Amino acid sequence: MRHTESNLRTLLEQHATGEEPVPHLDAIIRRGRRTRRTRRALSVGAALTVAATAVFLTGPILTDRSVVAAQPPSSAQVEAPPELPESFPVVLGAERFSLSLIHSQRFNTTGAGKTVTFTPTSVSTGYKVVCGDPRAWVVVSTSLKGGERGGTSGRCGDGVGGHHDRLSAPSGWLKGRQAIQVWVFPPDAPVVKVAEELGRCRQFTKSATCDEKAAGATLSRRDVLERLSAEVGERSGEWAVGVYDHPAAETPATFGPVQSTP
Repeated sequence: MRHTESNLRTLLEQHATGEEPVPHLDAIIRRGRRTRRTRRALSVGAALTVAATAVFLTGPILTDRSVVAAQPPSSAQVEAPPELPESFPVVLGAERFSLSLIHSQRFNTTGAGKTVTFTPTSVSTGYKVVCGDPRAWVVVSTSLKGGERGGTSGRCGDGVGGHHDRLSAPSGWLKGRQAIQVWVFPPDAPVVKVAEELGRCRQFTKSATCDEKAAGATLSRRDVLERLSAEVGERSGEWAVGVYDHPAAETPATFGPVQSTP
């Protein structure tokens, strides 16, 4: 309960007696004011203590950098740079040996053929193509002993490769620079569509429809390659080609666009 100064004066006058000294009114008023100030100070101090305790317990809101860093990147597929093996195993009946990587080249576009030239050191020269996307289509063309063209085609998978031997290497293989031609197409290249439109599937399947396996085999045909390249155009895509042979002084390989053959 609070009392004004007039209330206190009246109260003192009503109870004053001559037997005991009456405290000075001004001293009583000052004492009352000090008491009220002390109570207010204690109340404010308690409130500040509670607030400080709350800040100490909760702390500022900080971003957990470790959590942010752990968030996965965009789900868009990113092709990893393909790696070529350092050696190429060869099995010829009971004969087994490995060829060494004598040169390699990386590319970052698909859809256009590339010619790889090199100087072989034996009749067993091999090659391998690896792709950033294993679903990519690969075509490799090389000269054979009779002068005709041979090679392989299909999905890249773990790599597409092959090698010569005494029976397949062209005459004069060791007399100068030789070449292989390589095409890599993106996974969604319309291989089946082009093969059907050109009527090339029938010679590779007995089925009434052109499946992917038969369409892939038609990639050995020049007209299929040219039509497919025209429809796909040049796109981004990582791939690499390696040339393998018996160890010898390394001869730089050269790479360029595919040269048209009659």
